[in-house]
Amino acid sequence: MKNLLLATSALVLWAGAAAAEVKIGGTARAGIVYGDPVPDGVSDTIFDMRLRFNIDVSKELDSGVTLGGRIRMQYDDGRTQDDSGEGGAELNAAYLYAEAGGIRVEVGNANTALDSMATLYNAELGYTGTTLGSYALANYAAYETSPYSSGQANRMGVFAQYEAGGLVARFSYLNPDQTATDLDPGVKEELSLSFDYTIGAFSVGIGAAWNGNFVDDNDVYALTGEYAFNDSTAIGLQFIDNGSANSTTTTLYGRTAFANGIGLGAFISGNDDDDLPEDFAVGIGFNYDLGGATLAGTIQRGFFDETFADLGINFSF
Repeated sequence: MKNLLLATSALVLWAGAAAAEVKIGGTARAGIVYGDPVPDGVSDTIFDMRLRFNIDVSKELDSGVTLGGRIRMQYDDGRTQDDSGEGGAELNAAYLYAEAGGIRVEVGNANTALDSMATLYNAELGYTGTTLGSYALANYAAYETSPYSSGQANRMGVFAQYEAGGLVARFSYLNPDQTATDLDPGVKEELSLSFDYTIGAFSVGIGAAWNGNFVDDNDVYALTGEYAFNDSTAIGLQFIDNGSANSTTTTLYGRTAFANGIGLGAFISGNDDDDLPEDFAVGIGFNYDLGGATLAGTIQRGFFDETFADLGINFSF
């Protein structure tokens, strides 16, 4: 009888698992990164690597609503765990979601409205996806790829997105400590909104984050536009108010790809903060399709008179 009960329980569990869909995918990269200046005694050139697994689960209900969630495991070279100080891969905080009829709602380690704008990150270059211009001076919250930082164990986010035709509207609310009746001085909940609209070859977006990254009165705004000449060539323009950084960054960027698998990209960003060492940040990069992986690199100069360069390979799985 005991064996029959165990077998029945196993069958029920197997049937439940079969009704849900579990996917494991991710990205990997390895290469060389150069940065200057660096502190005394620190090498300006290092080998860089990262391995990331996304574990996604979803289940469609009889009503047509899809329920699901994601948790991520990731290792970067040099990463240490917050509590032990030992290096190793870590799981981040998870989120759950519900999706139906063009509406998606997330809770937990949720995405944020400003961070989800369609073309906000299109000025990134290199195999690490880096820009010293564009959004680099802005401070706002995003989906956390690592465990929450100290003091945010009770962080809670809510994200909602509605998509209809070429319009995507998003809202997010993040509280760094949902159990506290009063947050510490200078700490506030972040509220964010964004809208993207695509018509033909044109894409435009507008977004804002109030109390960005939980900093009181750090209000960040973004206006983006992009024109796609074809699937491989586009040019874009961004205006970003950097909130408490008290500056505005304007970025012009472009990218193209050729039939031989080589792609090129570049950006130039100007900033109106007179206290910065440089008024402009510039970058140029390339990528080459290896047939399932990409060889890419960039060299950039930033607003703080810093230089960044990388060269390496990345791929998805």
